[in-house]
Formats: sequence, C-alpha cells, structure tokens
Amino acid sequence: MKFDEKQAREIEAVAAQLARGAGEILAGQFGRPMAVEYKGKGQQDPVTSADRASQEYLVAEISRRFPGHGILAEESAGESAVKSEEAPPDFLWVLDPLDGTTNFLNGLPVYAVSIGVLYRGWPLAGAIYVPWPKPGGGLVLHCRRGGGCFADGAPVKVFESEAPIAGRLVSLPGSFAHTTRFSRKLRAPAGEMRTTGSIAYELAMTACGVFQYAIIGGPRIWDMAAGALAVLEANGAVMARLPGEKRWRQLESLVPAWGVNTPTLKELRGWVAPLVAGNRQVAPLIAHNLRPRSRLFARLRRLRRFLRPAK
Repeated sequence: MKFDEKQAREIEAVAAQLARGAGEILAGQFGRPMAVEYKGKGQQDPVTSADRASQEYLVAEISRRFPGHGILAEESAGESAVKSEEAPPDFLWVLDPLDGTTNFLNGLPVYAVSIGVLYRGWPLAGAIYVPWPKPGGGLVLHCRRGGGCFADGAPVKVFESEAPIAGRLVSLPGSFAHTTRFSRKLRAPAGEMRTTGSIAYELAMTACGVFQYAIIGGPRIWDMAAGALAVLEANGAVMARLPGEKRWRQLESLVPAWGVNTPTLKELRGWVAPLVAGNRQVAPLIAHNLRPRSRLFARLRRLRRFLRPAK
C-alpha cells in the first residue's frame, strides 16, 4: 500500500486530538442521567445521548477538516438508502463514538472512543480514548501505519512471550466457554481470563501489554479498525478470518478486494471477522488452536449449570 507519509502524520495527529475531545465529552456525562434508546429487543444494545453527542462532535470535526473523506459511524445506521449503496472514497474514517455503552450506562469506567482511518481498505491511522487513572482522567492511544504506537506520546509494546503465561491477563468473549475451546495441542496455560464489554478497550490494552492476547469473537469494523492497527504498530500480530474466508491469516487489508470490487457503505456496515490479537508468537499460536464446541456439548454444559444445586 502506497500512501503519503506527511498526510498520514496529519491524520494521526487529528485522530488523536478528536479522540481526546470525544473522550472529554463522555467523561463530562459519565455517571449522570441521560436519555437512552435501544436498538435491540429486550432492552439490549443501548444508545445514549452520550453516544450521539460524541458522534456528532466527531462527524462535524472530520467533515470540516477533511471534506473529501468518507465517514462510517456506528450510530448512523439510519443513513439514506442512496448513500448506503455508494462506494466510499479512498479515505474512510470508521468511528465508534462510545464502545462499551452498557458499561458506561451502568457506571463502569471501562469504555472507549475508537477512531480508525482506512485508505482503500487498509488501516492507515487510528486513535483510541480510554478512561485512565491519571491527571485528566483519560489516555489516548494513537498510531499510523509504519509509525509505531503511542499512549499520550509514550511508545507502547505488546507483551512479549513465546507462549501464553498462566498469571498474565487475557481477554475472551463472554460466550467463549459455550462456543469455543482450545486444542489439546495447546499445552501452555491459557492465562487469567477477563471479559470487559468493550472490544476497542481490549485491543488497546493488548497493544499496551496489559492483556497478553485478546480473542474477539465477532467485531464490527468500527469496533476494531483502530485497535487492530494499534496492536500491529505495537510490534504485535492480529490474526483474522475475513468475511467469506475459513482460514486464519495475518491481518493486512480489511477489504483485500477493494480495488477490484469496492464495497458499499452498507456492505462495510455488515463487516464482521473474528480476531486474535497479541504478540507475533502467541497470536498465531492461539488462533490455530481454537476449536468450536459442538452444540450438544454447549447444551449439556448449560443444563449442568442450571441443575447445579444452589450454595
């Protein structure tokens, strides 16, 4: 992929600035009453006034500074039918204005603002805001292709090891125990398992070396565009099974066929691909040793939990 290095630097700097600005908007509303709507049934998949305020800020600033660039934002599912069928321009800003809305809504400070910038389907630059116990209350992770990954200007690296380590944290989907298992070939301990409720947060923590690896079951493109590049630029690896593919491979372009069959915004909105992120030894090791559990096993496991006597 060829790109203008000067332009990439500018985009990275703006992405970091905007992530900070959106993070401050969210921090100002954290813990306060807010309007809530639900995209899913049964009061699932909430959207708050904080999500919308963050997105409105990001969209307005990107449109003002880069009027020729495209924008794909999570909370813009209601975009016009005509626009959704259009192919995006070469530069596309992929936004999750608040990843971890349920955490945010319930007063748990584990969430993120994710800003990923694609160039013809390739991750070019990114920035992620996460709450952090430091002056100012937040940390901005930022990166660009070939430029390294930084947390508020300080370089960060993934956790280095040749195999998973028992006492180190790992991030897994909440459904992992019911749907997936490790192959018997993986004799190393899996690690101390955590589920945070925010994919962008988990990828940021992997890039910073907090998680030794992260398994992401089904991220949307706005969940992972910034975080995947952050892990790569933090000297890590991201394994993926891209849409339509059955095998794991090293993540490069999110849309390898961009130049031949450029997707529409609607098609990109439906992008989903399992990921494993970590260092260059562990991420491939984990990915190639994941196995699906049989449906019968999953049902028996759930039944056993249901029948277990109360303590």
